[in-house]
Amino acid sequence: MLTSVGFLIFPEFNLLDLSGPLGVFETANSLLDPENRYTLDICSVREGLVKSSGGAVMQANSVQGKTFGTLVVVGGSGVDAACGDPKIQSLLHDRTASRYVSVCTGAFILASAGMLDGKKATTHWARAPELKRLRPNIQLEADEIVIEDGNIWTSAGATAGMDIALALVETDHGKTITHAITRTLLIPQRRTRGQLQYMNLQSIAPPPPRIQKLLDYISQNPQADLSVSVLAERAFLSPRQLSREFLAHTGLSPARVVENIRAEFARARIENTGTPLATIAAQSGFTNTAIMRKAFMRRFNISPRNLRRGTGISVL
Repeated sequence: MLTSVGFLIFPEFNLLDLSGPLGVFETANSLLDPENRYTLDICSVREGLVKSSGGAVMQANSVQGKTFGTLVVVGGSGVDAACGDPKIQSLLHDRTASRYVSVCTGAFILASAGMLDGKKATTHWARAPELKRLRPNIQLEADEIVIEDGNIWTSAGATAGMDIALALVETDHGKTITHAITRTLLIPQRRTRGQLQYMNLQSIAPPPPRIQKLLDYISQNPQADLSVSVLAERAFLSPRQLSREFLAHTGLSPARVVENIRAEFARARIENTGTPLATIAAQSGFTNTAIMRKAFMRRFNISPRNLRRGTGISVL
């Protein structure tokens, strides 16, 4: 049953959200035995031509009356209108698939049907705070590329559609087939986290002035004691209130925001100075270079030493 894969599109969908995972499943079919191949079906709640946000038009079959092993819900600029489409809501409420998958902002469509309530989930970092505000009971993990929670799978930005498709194929058929797919498509092994490397400090700055001031303080004093209790005292909030504020407006915990800002500070010094890495770690508020390295791997998927090598500056 899981071999039947439907792709739900709607007016102004993102073409890459569809073509990325579709290409992975298509490549899987070229490598699998005939009896294990996926049946791929591009669908809409209204049969016919569906225009993407980029202008390309896709012929879609009607999704009505169909059941799928996996239903992939794409994202795009038309996602807000799709959230309010009663036919899409009815389709999701009928639970016509065994496994539901969202690509990028497709998570908003699943969320609008209540399917992410109480679930761990991710979406594109730029809209993660909005999703958290709309559905505060979602366990949003904004740095993750792919999250599985039961039969609900969510992914980050458009290219993460390939990551989640690889994860699904790996679940169904094992790592050997996914390694073959990545070699065939000339793409890296699927990522698990790190989308926040694309989020700069301005992107995570939330509207409330007291939180903005706190972020400014963190940016200007990365080497200071930035524990949750200290930050909460500066903001005249309890630690629990502070955590709620940060999650609501950034999708991240205070500790993760501090780590990201420290990593950004350290990266700038690594790329632009010859200061020894141990000194940079101390200036950035990291206890030692090992902890700094872990933060870099989480945020940038590269170690400080390898980043320094790429600059041509002597590694110290």
